[in-house]
This record gives sequence, structure tokens and C-alpha cells, in this order.
Amino acid sequence: MTLSRMIRIPTTKDTDGYRLKRCYRVSFSGSTKGFPMSKPIDKPLSESLESGDGFVAPRYRSGQRSADALLEAGRALLVEISYEALSINDLCAEADLTKGAFYRRFESKDAFFLALQRLALDDAQRVQQALEQALARTDGTPATFAECAIEVVEAVRLWHLRHRGVIRASLQRRDHTSEGWQPFKAFARGFVEDMATHLTRLPELRRNKRAAERLTVAFQTVIATMINAALNDPGPLSLADAAMTEALAEMLVLYVTSSAADAVKRSPAGTAPKS
Repeated sequence: MTLSRMIRIPTTKDTDGYRLKRCYRVSFSGSTKGFPMSKPIDKPLSESLESGDGFVAPRYRSGQRSADALLEAGRALLVEISYEALSINDLCAEADLTKGAFYRRFESKDAFFLALQRLALDDAQRVQQALEQALARTDGTPATFAECAIEVVEAVRLWHLRHRGVIRASLQRRDHTSEGWQPFKAFARGFVEDMATHLTRLPELRRNKRAAERLTVAFQTVIATMINAALNDPGPLSLADAAMTEALAEMLVLYVTSSAADAVKRSPAGTAPKS
């Protein structure tokens, strides 16, 4: 079946000078029988943020719109330029707002970036919760491990695609901040453990004693590939390519379910395992 995702990027402007959000569909092919795809969240970005760490949460719709325009502009610009190259003037020009509007919401550029990191982590938690609900479903025919792998890898790829500029900037700023990349690393560890727990309950993996261990290794490869794509985009596949989901999901399934690694270990030195 053909599925699609919604990715928001800032495009046109409304009559008040604020950017509107246009949704673009990024399709990919693959079987996800029995799995509802996560629905896009339409609530304003700033609604997820509370006051603190140099951010003043807006109380009125006008302030919310300006905060959202700045956050959208920041996410878009960081895809193209580094954090060091990003200026407040650039942000305000991209969002069609004054510097005064920026400083009413954010104490500094660092505070602004911290807000973008918090948004990325909030979105990651939403993705995890949606996957937990999908994997825990008991109605209908149970999904296969391959179908579950596609669902999980696709959700992870799209999260990296949405926040690739923030991911890259967070990695580049590791040596200049006390936190840096650590919140993302901590979340990833918990996410992998949680997904492994759910996936090992599938009928295909229940009797596989090494499934949990192999899942954590496979997810390390999946996530590292996506981080490298966000940081360096070496190709041949980029985060925008649906084929990345298919390739990494297939790799994950083959590694977790294959006995080839065990066969190699049991074979005498210099001999190949029997096929």
C-alpha cells in the first residue's frame, strides 16, 4: 500500500505578515498492514513550550503567531546554514518580524536554539507514544515483524527529516554547551529499549533469545545512519528518500532474525558455514 507523511515547511505569508504552513506529502512504498500511521499535529509550535530557559511563552494569539513564525524560520534556516552562521537578523527577516518581536519571546540566540531542541524532543516523545500505541494494538490480525520494522523506522526517519537542522546544529555545538547532544542521546537510549521491549513480544521474536540484544545493535545502526545523513548527507540515500526506510527496515529484520552470525562463529577457522 502507498502511504504518505505530512511535513510542514514555512512558505507563503498571510495578510498580517506571518508565515502560513503548507503541508507537503512525502510518499513511500511498503507494507504496513494493520498499522495506523501517525497523524500530523496541527497545534502551534509554541504551544508545546513553557516559559523558562530564556523563553517567554505567549499569552495571546498574536504573540503565539510571532513565536511560531520565528521557530519555523529557525528550523528552515538551520537546514541550510550552521548555528554559528545564523543571526537574529536572519531569523527576523525570514519570519518577517522585527528584532523587538524576537526579544519579547527569546532572551538570546542560545535561548532560541534551546527552544528548538525542546520542540524536537517533544516531537520525539509524541512519535514514541504513537508507536507504543500502534505496537500494543490487539485488534485484527497481528502485524509481522517486517511490518512493525517499517512502521518504526519510517517514524524515526521522518523525525530526523523534520529536525535535521536542529540535529546538525546540536552536534556541531557539543563542545560549546554544557548539555549539547546529551538530551538526544538519553532519549535515544530509552526509545531503543522501549521499542525492543515491544518488538520482542511479537510471535516471531518471542522464542528468539538474542532478539533484544540484536534489536539494540540494529537500532544503533539505523539511528547512526540517520544522524550521519542529517550531519553530512553522504548519500546515496538522504533523509528525504523513502528508500532509506525500506533499506534500513530490511537490514534490521535480516540482522535480528538471521542465524548467519551464529553459523560463522561455530564454523572452524578458514571454513565457510554451510548454506
